[in-house]
Amino acid sequence: MQKSKHAMFILIVVATTTIYGLGNVLMKIAYEGVSPMWCAALRFGLATVVFLLVFGRKVLPSLRRARLRAWLPSSLCMAATYLTCSLAVNMTSATNAGFFVALPMLFTPVLSLVVTGRKFGKGTVLLQGAVIAGLYLLCCNGGALTFGWGELLGLASSACLAASLVLGERGLGEVDAFAMSTAQIGCTFAVALIAALAFEPVPDFSAAPAASWAAIVFLGLVGTALAFFLQNLALSNIPSATVSVVLCTEPVFTAAISAVALGEVLEGMGIAGAVLIVACTMMASFAEERRPAPTSA
Repeated sequence: MQKSKHAMFILIVVATTTIYGLGNVLMKIAYEGVSPMWCAALRFGLATVVFLLVFGRKVLPSLRRARLRAWLPSSLCMAATYLTCSLAVNMTSATNAGFFVALPMLFTPVLSLVVTGRKFGKGTVLLQGAVIAGLYLLCCNGGALTFGWGELLGLASSACLAASLVLGERGLGEVDAFAMSTAQIGCTFAVALIAALAFEPVPDFSAAPAASWAAIVFLGLVGTALAFFLQNLALSNIPSATVSVVLCTEPVFTAAISAVALGEVLEGMGIAGAVLIVACTMMASFAEERRPAPTSA
């Protein structure tokens, strides 16, 4: 029973990662009519409204009762994750952005050790190296990987996501997945709106093409509201380190969806990288399933 429950939550993270992969493609479409910060403000604003309408009576009292440290640090880190990710996608190729945004597992084990006391061994380090190699093969796909401001922002996005996962895992002991998701979405909306007003001109929304609006609506309802809830639901039941490794499969789904939607085809190196990432994810999931529970939080 315990094994089947563990597998179920792994599948939930896989579903979340699939949504994120589709979101990477749709962000490019949204940017054709709306700038990155305004796109983030719109998608998270829509998701905030949906969550408050559906869950507001339940989650708002829960957040007021909880300590700020239970949900605010994770929410601020999540806001930083999406702001840096939005800029990374806009400043570099989707391939390079996908590589660097998909590296939270590089930071999560160390942060988890500091925050929750969860130790990691040599096997984790080896898996980290293997996943990085797989991501490189997948995202280069026979070409060259460059490094500039876009790539640096993508790496910062991974570090912020790792911090949000670890802090969220700790906070989910005090608030549930609904409340944590609402806090993260609402905080990201507020930060994105401030950034949009401060750094980007107000776009002509009436001139944005229908495809951009459709992409933003999907990103808000599915890519944000549903994905955040599924991610926090999984974090309530499996460690952040495991979640971060599974999230590394995001470029695999991005590549598969891009092949269908944009006609981008993986070459031999890309296929080898995708296989390596999936294999490492399965190994990490099985290893976590056999690991005894930590004695302290």
